[in-house]
Amino acid sequence: RRRQPAKRSALLTIAVPSACVMSVAGIAAASVGSLTGDEGTETAASAPDPGNAEAAPVKPSAANNKLDTQLTSLAAGADDFADRASRTQERIDLKAEQDAEKKRAAQEAARKERLRPKFALPVKQHGLSAYYGQAGINWMSSHTGIDFPVLQGTTVMAATDGTVRTQFNSAYGNMMIVTAKDGTETWYCHLSSYQVPSGTTVKAGDAIAYSGDSGNSTGPHLHFEVRPAGGSSIDPLPWLRSHGLNPT
Repeated sequence: RRRQPAKRSALLTIAVPSACVMSVAGIAAASVGSLTGDEGTETAASAPDPGNAEAAPVKPSAANNKLDTQLTSLAAGADDFADRASRTQERIDLKAEQDAEKKRAAQEAARKERLRPKFALPVKQHGLSAYYGQAGINWMSSHTGIDFPVLQGTTVMAATDGTVRTQFNSAYGNMMIVTAKDGTETWYCHLSSYQVPSGTTVKAGDAIAYSGDSGNSTGPHLHFEVRPAGGSSIDPLPWLRSHGLNPT
């Protein structure tokens, strides 16, 4: 006779599934516990250490103050640079203006020099009392110049640009010689006194002496001679007229 299979215990049937469920639940709990522990660790690790000053973050107020100080310093530096640049430009402009003024002054001086007469009559008064080559008892030979009949102390002027030399001669008395650049000498004789010392550089028309009657003279007058290259005298009258001057 066939046997009937043995009946399983109801307790075993229930216990096996229950053990499986508990195992799964335990694994899940362990996993959850592990995750929870890690997060706690990370949280603890990320917390700042109050005792570590280097790890402490910079406070926003301190950072702003530092930035403000830097900006203020930069602004002050920029203002100082701009001020120095402005002063430098002012100096450059002033020097340029001074140079331009000097150039204008030099140009004006050159213009006046071009227009300035280079020859002048030795006295303002016109008219002659004796001519060149004239014979008479007042001269040892023929007259070597021309005479201007002016009063004592009349201002005598240089006939040319040149350098002054003073001397005394028994015949000419107190005399002054002006030597021009080309060597031409003009003589001014019978003077009472000098206005400029020997060695002075003068220009045509400058006052140089006063007329008189020193030396071999019959009365106050100016004896005037012209000697090219310092040589023998020539007639001063045509020489003066060749330079646009007429003393008569």
